[in-house]
Amino acid sequence: MKTPLFALAAALMMANPFLAVGQTSAPAGSLAPYAVFVDQPTGFTFINLPSGWKFVGAVSKEEAQHVPANVLTSVLPAGSERTTNTAPVK
Repeated sequence: MKTPLFALAAALMMANPFLAVGQTSAPAGSLAPYAVFVDQPTGFTFINLPSGWKFVGAVSKEEAQHVPANVLTSVLPAGSERTTNTAPVK
């Protein structure tokens, strides 16, 4: 199930490369519609639809570490630091 969801996200990015963001982080207000975000610690994958972020599935932790360059791995503004301490991912 994970691979078809990842394939769907990849197909959406390749269908129109102008809709995907070509960097790994961007300010939250400037994200292109249909940009794909992969949370690397969990592998959870989201697509930025015009109505908001939509969860589309998860990829393996190994796949999450090797995503294409136009897949977002952070949606925090450049230069911002995460100030909340969180539990480590095991």
